[in-house]
Parts: sequence; C-alpha cells; structure tokens
Amino acid sequence: MYKIQLLAEFENEQLKALDEKHFQLTDKAPDALLVRSGEVESDLLKAETLAVARAGVGVNTIDVSAASQNGTIVMNTPGQNANAVKELVLASLLLTARPIFQAAEMVERLKSEDLLTTAEEKRSDYVGQELQGKTIGLLGIGAIGSLVAESCYELGMDVLGYARNDPESDSMEFASLDLILKEADYIVVLLPLSENTQHLLSDREFKQMKDTAYVLNFGRGEIVDSSAVLKAIANEQLAGYITDFPEEKLQGQEKVLQLPHIGGTTEEALSGSGEAAAKGLRAFLLYGTVKDSVNFPTAKLPFRGDLRFTLYYENQPKMWQEIIGIFYKYELAIVDMISNRKQEFIYVIIDVETAASETLEAAANELQQLEAMKRVRVLNNPHR
Repeated sequence: MYKIQLLAEFENEQLKALDEKHFQLTDKAPDALLVRSGEVESDLLKAETLAVARAGVGVNTIDVSAASQNGTIVMNTPGQNANAVKELVLASLLLTARPIFQAAEMVERLKSEDLLTTAEEKRSDYVGQELQGKTIGLLGIGAIGSLVAESCYELGMDVLGYARNDPESDSMEFASLDLILKEADYIVVLLPLSENTQHLLSDREFKQMKDTAYVLNFGRGEIVDSSAVLKAIANEQLAGYITDFPEEKLQGQEKVLQLPHIGGTTEEALSGSGEAAAKGLRAFLLYGTVKDSVNFPTAKLPFRGDLRFTLYYENQPKMWQEIIGIFYKYELAIVDMISNRKQEFIYVIIDVETAASETLEAAANELQQLEAMKRVRVLNNPHR
C-alpha cells in the first residue's frame, strides 16, 4: 500500500483514483506528495519519496533537480487550468480597455435624487477603447495561449504569436519578439520561466513598445523585470501593467494592477487539476506509467508480465549493457519493455515472468548499486 501526503486541500471526489485498496492518506513517511501551488520544502524529498504530483502547471515551488537526483518523479497537470487562465486574461484586457472599476466607484460616491442623470453627466470622464481592431501579442502559445488567440481573434483583434516552435493556427500570425514589441497594443506573457525567459521583458524591450501599450503577465513574475516596469511607467513608455504575480515594489503604483496568483483558481480548474493529479499518481505508482512529467520521459506499456521493473538513471556509456547483464545473471525472463529519454535521464519499463522474491530482491539491489542508477522499483501486476 502506498502512503500519500496531501500538502493542500483536495475534495474527496478529486481523490477517487486513490482507492483504499492501494493507497493510504498519511503524513508519516509518505511514498508520494500531492500538492497545489505551495512550496515543497527540500527536506520533504526523502529517500523513499517516489513522486510529487502537482495539481497545476508551474513547478517553480519544487526543486526538480534535487528530485531527479533522488529518483523522484515530478508530475503536473498541463491544460487543466487553461480555460480559467484564458478567461482571466480576457477579463484583464477588458479592464485595460474600459475604466470599469473607476466608473463604478464614481457612481457609488454620488449623492443625487436622480442618480442616473447625475451619473450620465460624468460619463465623459470614463471614455474607454474597444479591443476590436487592436493588435495583441502573445508570448507563449501553449494550451492557454492557443485559447486566448482564438478568443481574441473572435473579438476582432489582430493576433501575433511568439513561440519557440511555431504550431499551426488559423487564429494568429507568428512573429518575432521584436516585431511584437513594436506593433502590439497588448502584450500577454504566457511563457514558462527558464534561463532563456528570465527578464525577457526589461529596459530594452520596453523602449521598443508603443507608449500606449499594456503588458499582462500570466506566465511567471520573473519573466518581466519589475524595476524596468516602474521605470517605463515613470518615463511614460508604458500605459499599464497587470500581473498575477504580485511584488512589494509594485504596490501603490497607479498604472499597475496586481492579482494574487488566481489564474487557475476556479472551481472547475481546481477540481479538474486535482483529479488529474490523483490519476497520474495512481498510474505511476501502480504501473510505472509516466505522463505529464517535467523530469521523467513519457512511458506507457501494457502490464503483460507478472512483475515489472522500472529503472531511472543518468545516461552513461555501457549502462544498458550492465543492466541487461544483471537480468541475464538472475535469469529473469523479459516479456516486454520500453525505454525513453528526457535530457540526461533515461526511464525504462521491463516486464518479466514470475520469479522468486529472493531473486527479485537481489537483482533490484544490484541494479540500484550501478553508479548512474537513481531509482529501481519492482511492481506486482495489480490484476494478478
């Protein structure tokens, strides 16, 4: 039975995949962690920690490198919150185009026996713009970016997309970053954080933008240089900035709107991502199946043997020959197998016929002793 520790709140309905026959919810020596957006402290990655399942997309709160060296899979649930983030992006666009909050606050302050007439007399102070005909530049065309592109296209906007690999799309034209900075009225950041995207938008980039442009950051806070944002606003090089990743230095700025990282915080998204994380965790722990992992390569194989070995190791010369040699040494009859690679790591699933427990233990121990080996697991076919 696998022990699962919850590091966030999950409804029982979302955890149906973790049945009582195979799983137990506990906070003592867990085999796996089920999290949302909270920090996963390094000391939670124990030798016995097999998996960290993130209900959501971003894994910046998890030390993925340490997890890989520990042989711990880190999984997430891409696409589950895409519609929720898309709708928040659209709401933010509308807030930049129309002074909705300001107009509503003005009406609340009015005192008049004929409130409608008095309010109408002041509406010239709250003239907005229309999104139709404007140009929007999307930095990042994943699940969220594709949905935003479709919606903005339907609103009559010209959509420019920037991505490392340009997918096909009927809703947008793909362009260089420099072209987007020059032409876009709205720039929406939807990229993941990496060495290549940190401070992607800084002083140089803000100087290329229209002084009427707005930047909306729903990717990660560090992608936009907040000091450069303040400088651009002070120099009237930027009309406004909306971010879902608040910082203290941006508080109190008239042209900055900060949200408390609520992009994927809807009832539907929270439920869907929780359920997907639980299903992914079940598939990995019971079958060794890998889907939507940031450090393990994708791997899926029907469980045809009585037993299954899963191996996770760093790619090194002659490593495979050593592994196969151990299987031959212990006369383990291979039924089926699959191997896949992600960056410097390789993940292998090997199904074998039944064998004595002493043989399995000895083979697993010898495999684990290989220099590059990070994790060896031996699974019983749950259907036999």
